[in-house]
Amino acid sequence: MRVMENKPLLPALPETRLPFWVLLCLLLFVSPARGEEDDLRTLELYNGASVDVVSVDRSPRPASQTAENITVVTASEIAALNAHTLADILYTVTGVQIEMLRTPGTTTNLQIQGSKFNHILVLIDNVPINMLSDNVADISSVPVQMIERIEVVKGAASSSWGSALGGVVNVITKSPDSERPFGGLLSASLGKRETVDGRAEVSGTLNRFGYYLTGGKLRSDGLLPNNHVDLNSAYGKLNYDLPVHGSLSLTTALSYGDSGQVALGPRSADQEVRQLISTLSMQYPLADRLALQWMLRTRQSKSVINRRNAAPPTSSFQVRAEESAYGASLILSWLDDLQRIVAGVDYDHVEAQLANPLLRADDPSPKADRVGVYLNDTFTLGALAITPSARFDHTDSGGDLFSPSFGITYALTDNTVLRAYTARGYSLTSLTRTSSTEKVWTSQFGFETADVPYLWLKGTLFRNDTWDISVQVQNPANPAGPPLVVKQSQLKQGYELELKTTPLFGTSLSLGYTYIDAWNDDTDAVIRGVPRHTLNLGVKYEDRRYLRALLNGHYIDWNGGIEDTNSHYGDVIWDLHLAKSIDYSEHGSVELFLSVRNLFNGNQYLFPYENPERWGEVGVRCEF
Repeated sequence: MRVMENKPLLPALPETRLPFWVLLCLLLFVSPARGEEDDLRTLELYNGASVDVVSVDRSPRPASQTAENITVVTASEIAALNAHTLADILYTVTGVQIEMLRTPGTTTNLQIQGSKFNHILVLIDNVPINMLSDNVADISSVPVQMIERIEVVKGAASSSWGSALGGVVNVITKSPDSERPFGGLLSASLGKRETVDGRAEVSGTLNRFGYYLTGGKLRSDGLLPNNHVDLNSAYGKLNYDLPVHGSLSLTTALSYGDSGQVALGPRSADQEVRQLISTLSMQYPLADRLALQWMLRTRQSKSVINRRNAAPPTSSFQVRAEESAYGASLILSWLDDLQRIVAGVDYDHVEAQLANPLLRADDPSPKADRVGVYLNDTFTLGALAITPSARFDHTDSGGDLFSPSFGITYALTDNTVLRAYTARGYSLTSLTRTSSTEKVWTSQFGFETADVPYLWLKGTLFRNDTWDISVQVQNPANPAGPPLVVKQSQLKQGYELELKTTPLFGTSLSLGYTYIDAWNDDTDAVIRGVPRHTLNLGVKYEDRRYLRALLNGHYIDWNGGIEDTNSHYGDVIWDLHLAKSIDYSEHGSVELFLSVRNLFNGNQYLFPYENPERWGEVGVRCEF
């Protein structure tokens, strides 16, 4: 058994962190006047009635009956951030760690509860966007304009989705405006180093036909050396209500562009990306309680990284990955007063062309098929909800895999829920290695309550036991040569705490804190580079005159080792967002907004990806 006497139960923070512990005290002791916003004191306070049913676990059910640790980011929260891409939004989510956030649109690595970026499945309307060659999703190329809300599952989600060891990020896109035949939005912003973001969208419904179309361009000369970006995007959704029951939906998402990644003296790298995703789906009720869904999907993606060394002897090379994939899903669901049953089949086929001079691939043109069958159920017995789930996957590259899960929720009161969840999961981290299957057993226990006056509280304890994790270590026989890849068992455990207040004079406060303890189970050594402390702070003001102000603080302790001397993560990064909206008609408004990021010029980065200094942008949004 591991000896823990040298590790304090509550980790101490250095004295330089005092300002945000002062803010925590304000959060706990400032209370709104009784009677103000009393109708918001429910569990839907920060989920909202429109997203009370979450769908990321493939068994849509009320949030109060969801045993997994799930965070929903709503449309109003997204709008307040003046965000550019999906990465800007996830940066503010408790339990999520972003490795680097530099010029908007440049590559960003994502972690959930310390899990690696190739352990996380990213979906757009339930369609994976991970490159199957390395299981990595480019969250910085997903434009924010098309996003309605985001659902984040923290911990193994393989019983629903297959390869999802660390969690799932599901982007729910906007739907056609059902209230009128035509409406839209124009938006433009300008910031430091000619950072420009222009967007447009139109939406409406005519009889049975609904449409939503958006496009945009994000470009910048780069807030850091060789960190330029030129990203173009378009998205369309067409819906048709069938004459009797059901609906058809066609979607297409396109993104392409190039960006500079890093410059270290004479060495530099940039990247070209392109991705096209199309889906055709149908929802059809077979009976009062029985419904059928099917989806056909295709994905074409390309990533080219160009690396250069300008110092003599000069050199350059490319790392290229191109993929062509298609797949289908069939889902049958039954809903009654006692049970919510979802059964489904997923099929995916991928073909890749890979070229990497640094790595030897067993097959530079791999092909693979994946078939998954799953069954999710939710029994509701009064205040108790029980959710058993299981999935079986047959994969060409990882063999046969079985992923069970079991969850329980119990409503102590109308506004307090207890949750417990355990699951086995896996991720296929490479299409080119037969040993790429990495596994986890997740255990969680948590609560959510709005019974404390004027506060919403959520807490979760988690433990992730992982094994067969591929890590690189120095070769003792050849220290100057390439590293060796070995398998390792790891333990990552900790807790999350979230607090939010109801508004007082239009002002509300929020706090999110995550603590992670990461160990090598084989040697009992601390795993460096896994974030130990992550802290998000927020102060939001909004009045009836459509003035909005949001101040966000973000701190992350990467727990680096001696070799991490070139990194800096001792500062809190503060971002300020201001907006003023003016209505000129029933559906028309003009909003002026201003964002100042890294307000106090803090340093918070892992070498070699430095964070930008203070920078600002101004913009306007016009709805019509």
